[in-house]
Amino acid sequence: MRGALRLSREASYRARQVLWGLRRGIAAPDREAVLALLSPQELRLFDAMEPRDQGHAVRTLRWLERARAGAGRDLRVAALLHDVGKGRLALWHRVAYVLLAALPGSPLDRLCRPGAGARGALWRLRHHDGIGGALLREAGSAPRGVELVERHLTPRAAAADPDLRALIEADGHS
Repeated sequence: MRGALRLSREASYRARQVLWGLRRGIAAPDREAVLALLSPQELRLFDAMEPRDQGHAVRTLRWLERARAGAGRDLRVAALLHDVGKGRLALWHRVAYVLLAALPGSPLDRLCRPGAGARGALWRLRHHDGIGGALLREAGSAPRGVELVERHLTPRAAAADPDLRALIEADGHS
């Protein structure tokens, strides 16, 4: 029963993400917030993201700011750039990834390969936390923001880290 409930929640969350992803770009006030927060190097990373990922990032930031007044810069930057490691992806790559990940004994580890094409897209989705952390480190982001991005797919680590817990929760609500 618990597995079915979890699968139902996951399906609902993913359906909302797809619908939100159909919108293109972010609103002017959101763009102003992004410009005010990110360094020029971080802004280049944000601008390279898919519009659907930019929208998700801004929703993650807004949710975080509502839930956690006074969130520090590193946490807010991580909210905006936590998915930067995904790179450019077609919608079908995302759908395939979610469906494959939901299968018992998921074949993702066998299918993911660094590089181009569908296998490379699945690999980037599977490892976007580490890829994103490396991109942020290269851009000169604060070590704490890098750490949050690298760990945002590790819910067990969030038990001892309130910032990571807040980021994971904000990501899940947006």
